[in-house]
Amino acid sequence: MAQGSVVAGAIAARTGAAPARPPGGTSTGKKWLMGIALAVALSVGAAATIAFIPVATVMAIWCEITDRAPGAECVMEPGGDVCTGSATMVNVPEPWAEVFTAAGEEFQIDPAYLAAVYLTENGNQWKPLDTDWPSSACCHGPMQFNLGAGTWDAYKYSADGGPPDYMDPWDAIYTAGNLFTHADALYGSVTAQTPLGDVDRWEPGTFVYSAASYNAGPAGNWNNNETLRYVENVHALISSNFTQGGVGDYGGLATYPAPYGMDIGDGEDGGDGGWTGCGGGGTGGGLDGVVQIAEQEYAKGIEEQPMGSNCGPRISDTYIASGCEQWCADFVSWVFLEAGIPFQAVSGTSQYFWRHDWQIPAVIGMEAWFRSGGRGQEFIPVTGSGPAKPPRPGDVMIYSGHVSIVVEVDEASRTLVTVGGNESNRIQRSSGTFTMGPSGPVVGYGRMNP
Repeated sequence: MAQGSVVAGAIAARTGAAPARPPGGTSTGKKWLMGIALAVALSVGAAATIAFIPVATVMAIWCEITDRAPGAECVMEPGGDVCTGSATMVNVPEPWAEVFTAAGEEFQIDPAYLAAVYLTENGNQWKPLDTDWPSSACCHGPMQFNLGAGTWDAYKYSADGGPPDYMDPWDAIYTAGNLFTHADALYGSVTAQTPLGDVDRWEPGTFVYSAASYNAGPAGNWNNNETLRYVENVHALISSNFTQGGVGDYGGLATYPAPYGMDIGDGEDGGDGGWTGCGGGGTGGGLDGVVQIAEQEYAKGIEEQPMGSNCGPRISDTYIASGCEQWCADFVSWVFLEAGIPFQAVSGTSQYFWRHDWQIPAVIGMEAWFRSGGRGQEFIPVTGSGPAKPPRPGDVMIYSGHVSIVVEVDEASRTLVTVGGNESNRIQRSSGTFTMGPSGPVVGYGRMNP
């Protein structure tokens, strides 16, 4: 769920190019020296009936030789078959260990970080490389890249020099390595020295901070159940060296339900954990994704062609998805679709979805749908004293004849910022108050409750 916030002009495409940082990994010379050290250790051990050679020392050298972990961090418990410590790949099966190790060397990032993100995106399952990887309205492939938000195009990287393919595990994992190490302002610029961090404190400069950004989007609202479980699982996998996930024993339970947990692709609703939208360069899923996608569409400078026609590239073929019409509600519908939480008809509302099953083209229909509450959505009315509940980012601001998306809220000053389509014949970003929006008096707010 790569949820990138791609700003025009700030994309550093690196497709097929060498990374800016030098390739990493254990050097051949160092491996030879470590091999000699292991041989000496074993020969000395034989002379001393091996009684005084710590098992941890032997396994640490072996881990270093095989590129599975730094020697000082890989510790094998006597009599055990699991290598414990921090940042080891010993417990990652082949061929996955080869993929992650190669990507780690290419981009100078701990391969365990990439492995943990892969597992969390795939319900803690090591799937075959040739899996028919799941896709949703926003996110695709083994690393769940968001194509509509531009994250894939910004950081796509080919592992073999051919055209990058988000459904190919090698390309997807190399692209994730490229994203984590080169999206400096967005994902914290992960390096080989970046610590895992505290699962309860997502501090900049730690990988848990970057993992939260990957799931919910950079600078997104991370205080949601999906992202909390996502980061918990990533942290648990790495700190246990891939022997335990964030919920129950490793592999026994997913960190969040279908369609992005165990039983991938079997559902649309996130069950007791809430609606599972698309996370990491998906722009974030859920309401974070709504905000980020709306902002990204605004940044593209989309406007009608010709002005005043209710037509134009992307307006007609994407938001309206056929023809020309007043398109503010079409734009809102499309943004929610891309964020993985599309509007869907409930009893008594099918008449509002006359063109597509995700689209409510009329403002009056959108208000009525939010009022119906059939899928957990709600309508928050606005009176002279203000809204019954404070608006929040991701809400739909509803006027008597217009709708837009709330992207920023300042409760102290009771002001907000919206992004709306068909405002002065384009997508606009505007400021207003809780009761008086950029387009006039506010009737109410439509709220999804993921």
